[in-house]
Amino acid sequence: MIIKFGYYNDEDFGLTEYPEILFSEDGKSSDESEEETAKKQDYTKYLITGIMEDFQYYELIEDFLENLKELKAGKRKKLEWDGQAFQYEITLSRVEMTHTIFGECEEYPKWSCRFKEFEKVLKGWKKFLEMDRSEESFVKVEI
Repeated sequence: MIIKFGYYNDEDFGLTEYPEILFSEDGKSSDESEEETAKKQDYTKYLITGIMEDFQYYELIEDFLENLKELKAGKRKKLEWDGQAFQYEITLSRVEMTHTIFGECEEYPKWSCRFKEFEKVLKGWKKFLEMDRSEESFVKVEI
């Protein structure tokens, strides 16, 4: 699975960030299975939305990555982080996300992904934010 961050020109808001999930490098998908469609929806609803909403600024990501380094170095067993969209409980194996406003509910059950996926997408988002704001700028992250 490939997550692509890019820009599009919105009539009302100007240059706007957008995410896209691809199952192949060329973006062509042959008849997505129900499982792939569900996975794409979950990753968009949780992982991508969480990262784009809760880590909007390069400096914030820099500080957060320092916390992840402490976790990886064994100085912490887990890290808890409260964002605008989600609350995160992070260990070296998993990142669990709970909606900040609704908590754990039918519409937003607790969701998790592997730590390595989360870290890779967060670093890709950071790299994207470092680029020039242009419709030609994009970053692809393979997870």
